[in-house]
Amino acid sequence: MNNTDSLNLIAQKVINQVKPKNSENFGAIITILMVISIILTLVRVIQECNKKQVKLFDKRKKYDYFGAEIRSLSFKKTWYTKLTAKRIIRKHLNNKSVYNEYGSQLLDAIFNTGESLTDDEIITLVETSNV
Repeated sequence: MNNTDSLNLIAQKVINQVKPKNSENFGAIITILMVISIILTLVRVIQECNKKQVKLFDKRKKYDYFGAEIRSLSFKKTWYTKLTAKRIIRKHLNNKSVYNEYGSQLLDAIFNTGESLTDDEIITLVETSNV
């Protein structure tokens, strides 16, 4: 499986947790691309915040470190983590009414998916969003 297929599966996991009120907003290819973009932006933020710590790590150790970091942030859900994620989601959704309707569901779905990512999915996210 290539990175694109793996990213689509991760995005689909997130979308499946969101309960859309009408199917035209969630279900299109554009929605999958938007969710992938949000997730990759969040991973880039995590990478940027931790780039000094992982500077001397080899690839495998980086993947393990970022995997632990993503799972930890997804599990803890601190106010700062939520604030940062909400800001990124709001930026990608563009439309305020769509954000008000789906923003919190999408945030929860991303955090829930982040808690249960496999090592292969972590590797795909880190490789794709490599800073």
